[in-house]
Amino acid sequence: MATSTSSFLGLDGLHVFVTGAAGGIGERVVEELLDQSCKVTALELHPYTPDSATNSDKCSRLNVVTGTVTDEQSIQSSISQATNRFGPINILIANAGITAENNDHPIWDMSLDVWEKTYQVNARGIFLAIKHFLCAAKTAQQSLGRELDNLAIVVTGTGISNGLIRRVNNEISQLNSKARINAVALDDPETITRTTAFLSSHRAAGHISGQYLTSTEDLTTTPQETETHLSIPPTLTKRNKIRIAISIDLDAVSGWLGTGYHPDNVLADYSAGFFAAKVGVPRLVRMLRKLNLADRCTWFIPGHSAESFPEQINEVVKSGAEIGLHGYAHEGAYQLTPEQERDILVKCIDIATKLTGKKPVGYRAPLYQLRESTLDLLEEYNFEYDASLTDHDSQPFFAPRRPPLKPIDYSLPASSWMHPVPAPSPSEKPDRRPLVCIPCNYYMEDMTPMQFLPHVHNSQGYTDTRLIENMWKDRFLWIRENEEEPVFPVLMHPDTSGMAHVIGMMERFLGWLRGWERTGEVEFCQSGEVVRWWREKELSTSKT
Repeated sequence: MATSTSSFLGLDGLHVFVTGAAGGIGERVVEELLDQSCKVTALELHPYTPDSATNSDKCSRLNVVTGTVTDEQSIQSSISQATNRFGPINILIANAGITAENNDHPIWDMSLDVWEKTYQVNARGIFLAIKHFLCAAKTAQQSLGRELDNLAIVVTGTGISNGLIRRVNNEISQLNSKARINAVALDDPETITRTTAFLSSHRAAGHISGQYLTSTEDLTTTPQETETHLSIPPTLTKRNKIRIAISIDLDAVSGWLGTGYHPDNVLADYSAGFFAAKVGVPRLVRMLRKLNLADRCTWFIPGHSAESFPEQINEVVKSGAEIGLHGYAHEGAYQLTPEQERDILVKCIDIATKLTGKKPVGYRAPLYQLRESTLDLLEEYNFEYDASLTDHDSQPFFAPRRPPLKPIDYSLPASSWMHPVPAPSPSEKPDRRPLVCIPCNYYMEDMTPMQFLPHVHNSQGYTDTRLIENMWKDRFLWIRENEEEPVFPVLMHPDTSGMAHVIGMMERFLGWLRGWERTGEVEFCQSGEVVRWWREKELSTSKT
């Protein structure tokens, strides 16, 4: 456990196990980690005396053990010796590897002995080092009754198995919720050393996991790996709590009945609605459960969807998610009379209350189409929040109480419309309502860019999912650096994110956001939780 946080990386006092410690990279890494005030166990095949042995302070924090990573008993014994000397190991630097020998021959001239020797170290050795490091971590955590601090793995070298990195990354959080693994295969030894130390640190790189950092000149990097490398956030020092508000609009068939109605709608269009409910919903529930987010999100469900697809809706309710309202048949407020709007709200309150056993407190207008009368109704029925407006894009705000804006009548003189937004008079009610708004708009959702709707004039649907993923990442990173305690809404539809070519991106993006959770910067919340936190904060601020 770290005893000090004096350095930027915050590695002080942590125990690091380095394999291949006497090699060029290994020796540099050992020196760097000792400079970071770590306790270092250096594993090498043959006994050696590092330069650090001449420094009494460093020498007291250095433990040199001999062994081979290719023999399971040897690596197990070496880790046991390390634990006996310095206590539980926090960080593994799997550096032992062979690169020179297999580069001496083209593949057609390479002997089987050379290949098998390389494979033994680069594949088997890395696997055994990771396996027994994690076994030791599991034992230590069981003994301590808590998770180890800063549990991290960094693999170095060009013989890295990207498949192994991905697998460990997918499984390691089961052992330790903040544990990470990354790999480095860069050209410059000094850069490798600094990058290895950086990736070892939860403080500096706690948001990065499962990444394979390669040189831009490395032709073995696949296009997908290159994109992943380029998307890794820069080193940012700001630590700012960001509340992620995941929401899902379960439109299903209702989306084609209300705002999505068109006289040319055909059976194939309605079929997409059935797909959303019967295929998209189960897929999203499974994905959210896999990421441990199923009970930390909000589903806005039209009454028509709730009554038409009870089996799928029950799965959503059982997941522990918050349930909010979303019209009955996805009606836009401007399609309705005030009486119809009231009847729909009352009906949907009843449906949701019977589903969950409690009255809903949140609402999102279908297609964001709400008007002043909608806000009046939500206020009358004691709703806590709406998620349809964007007076701000990353901060909650109180719902406005504004006079309706009038469109320009070009048949009249220009002087008739050249007036600013009217200000409320002192005798009127306050210009804000008790209702809180969580921001939401088309840039925060999946459907607008990634769903083809045949009768919508600006429909897209063929946008590369990676384009949207990178746009959302850019938005997150800017908000992270420039907003205080922001909210970051992410809106999905089972119609869209339930599709096979989209759900993988959504899982990848939400997993990326979860990486920031490891540093304590991100918290996933139901929309109602965000609202209650923000309201309490605002009230306490106003009192002071």
